[in-house]
Formats: sequence, C-alpha cells, structure tokens
Amino acid sequence: MPISYRDEQMVRRTLQGDNGAYAKLVRTHQTRVIAAAHHLCGDFEAAQDIAQEAFIQAYQSLAKLNEPGKFAAWLHGIVRNMARKHLARNRPQELSLERDRITEPSTAPTEDHTDTVLVLQTLPLEHREVLAARYLQEMDYQEIAQMLGITANNARVRCFRAKQALRTALAGAGGDASG
Repeated sequence: MPISYRDEQMVRRTLQGDNGAYAKLVRTHQTRVIAAAHHLCGDFEAAQDIAQEAFIQAYQSLAKLNEPGKFAAWLHGIVRNMARKHLARNRPQELSLERDRITEPSTAPTEDHTDTVLVLQTLPLEHREVLAARYLQEMDYQEIAQMLGITANNARVRCFRAKQALRTALAGAGGDASG
C-alpha cells in the first residue's frame, strides 16, 4: 500500500476523532521530519524542537489540508517554514568540521555520510530544502512543486542544480563527488 494512501486513511481517521491514527502518522514521518529539519537548520536539538512543533501545528491545522494523500508534502512545508523562522531568529553559526556530527536519528553514521551532512549544511537554504524534500522526505517532483509553489519541471531543475552544488561542494571538501 503506497504511503500516500496510508497517510490519506490516517488523516481521515484522525479527522473523525481517532487520535491513534495521528500517532501512526507521527511514527511514520518522525525520523524523516527530524532529519529534514536538521539538514535545513544544521542543529539537531533545534531540529527535534522544530519537528515536535511541526507535528503539533499539523494536527491543529489538519482540517485545512485539502488533499489528505499529500500529507507528507504538506508536513514538509510546515517543517520548511519553521526551519526558516528558526534560522531568521538564530543566525546560523559558523560551520566547521569540529561541529557535532549528528546524522539521521535511526541510522549509524558513516564517515562519508557525516562528511556529506557537513557539506550539505554549507549549501544555501534553497538547495538544502529541495534536497531534503527529495531524498529525506522521499517526495516526488510534483510534491516538491506543490510545497514550493512552482511547476514540477521547475522542481526537477532546482533539484538538479542542488545536486550539482552538492557535488561541487563535496569535491571541494575532498569528498566523493560521484553520484
């Protein structure tokens, strides 16, 4: 069963009063949401706070979601906006290789993965958010387009440019630029 169909069913059940259904939505998306927030803001503790607030805000606004099957894209939009607000309030600190090396919560970090995360954090927010949506939230180009208010073709182009920027940054940092 596709995740969008399960999301749609859980959203509908939540709107009918089944809070256990919303708990399932949180469990389904929690790891990706935290990872996306972390990649956007560069601070794991802030990412956890952003994720928690995003789930609360999503729950409170769930009745406003017009297409329940697009819950993941809608939720990522909330995370994206919250991360932007966080960055505006707390100017990003200088990134260095001595910074805490924290990756996605449920995966064991590898040296290559950790280096990629550090380099990713040096990219502009516009690149980080599209890469996080595509590869952490596993959104397709149509969902990214909906989240950003652009066409699917523009989403594809932005993702391509973001991947190019990441490859260039990895090559400059001595990482593996293939992929």
